[in-house]
Amino acid sequence: MVKPDLLKCFIAAADTGSFSAAGRLLGKHLATVSGNIARLEDELGLLLFDREGKYPQLTDAGINLYDSAKVIVDSVERFTLSANQLSAGVPAKLTVAIDEDLGIAAFASVFQACQQQWPHLRMTLLLQSSQHIFEQVKAQQVDLAITPSLEGNSQFYDFKAVGHCDVNIVCSQRHPLARKRQVSNDDLMAYTQVVSQSIRQNESLYQAVKMSPAMWFCNGFQAMVQLLQAQVGWSFLCAPRDALPQGLVCLSPEFVHTQMQLQYDVIWQKNQPLSEVHQFILDNVKSAFAKQVLN
Repeated sequence: MVKPDLLKCFIAAADTGSFSAAGRLLGKHLATVSGNIARLEDELGLLLFDREGKYPQLTDAGINLYDSAKVIVDSVERFTLSANQLSAGVPAKLTVAIDEDLGIAAFASVFQACQQQWPHLRMTLLLQSSQHIFEQVKAQQVDLAITPSLEGNSQFYDFKAVGHCDVNIVCSQRHPLARKRQVSNDDLMAYTQVVSQSIRQNESLYQAVKMSPAMWFCNGFQAMVQLLQAQVGWSFLCAPRDALPQGLVCLSPEFVHTQMQLQYDVIWQKNQPLSEVHQFILDNVKSAFAKQVLN
């Protein structure tokens, strides 16, 4: 089997155009690079470089094998990195649940950075109601979760507060409510209220936001947005006033004089030690809130 070190010398020489430059790139002596390439040619039974000119030129065989050599070296490096990270205690897989009213988009950069730093990690991302998230954390089916804060201490999970999300009363810009400078309780009660299942399953939160006798329920942020855009009604939406989805507007309620906010935590199983991956996600989710990605 061809050793990766021989392939690295071949690739470096092809990329730099000379054996001496390849040596400088790899931190090896010229004789070592030249010897490794000659050994590779002997093992393959092929001439990879034409050495007749001032600088070595790839032969047709060298050109043909170059891309395959790159694939092999890259695969070996990924394998070695993954093995080193696993031996250092980095988990092989991780399941992260996000409250469905938030969505994944706000944390895309967090998970992109996570994938780049730990390429071997098998990540499962779930969008679920807060009640379902709590049940899955309790059942040890979720490793980390971003969810609305609960009052009091839980017996089955640990948590860290990470920030808050602005909550605004929102409807379509074509909805009759959008024409009002301010809306009253009676105004809102006259139209259908769209509520997420996540809020519906949280009794205290549901009672706090329930206003209209006509209620529609749906799963997740995107479903709520689509119903609002279709002028089904109005909703308490977890979204910043200056970054609402297209076609939606904020209403100004007479009964609210301060910005409504919903507090969020990252939670995990009780007494579970946090790996560097867990801590990375926790810290960066908190940074996302602090940078007002969500508020």
